Amino acid sequence: AVVSTQSTGDKERGVISQLTELLSLNNCDLEFTEDALASIAELAFCKKTGARALKSIVENTLLETMFEVPGSDITHARITSDTVLDGASPIYTRAEQKTTEV
Repeated sequence: AVVSTQSTGDKERGVISQLTELLSLNNCDLEFTEDALASIAELAFCKKTGARALKSIVENTLLETMFEVPGSDITHARITSDTVLDGASPIYTRAEQKTTEV
């Protein structure tokens, strides 16, 4: 079933914006694919609990990321529908290691 993210967009993006800001404090950009956003909206619609479902789904989806990013070299986390629906790890981009010559 296709669920429009338009009605949930503001609340969904509000939660995502908060968590994006939190991860940016660790120099990490957070990206959700359109499929991931659609999956979040569909799951929330199925739970029929409104904004609470959105917040819960987004927080559960980002649980691994919230532990992995702080203190790491991860600069970008991409959340896909596989991350939302199947618990797959996000796609991480890490900073290039600087080599020092001796």
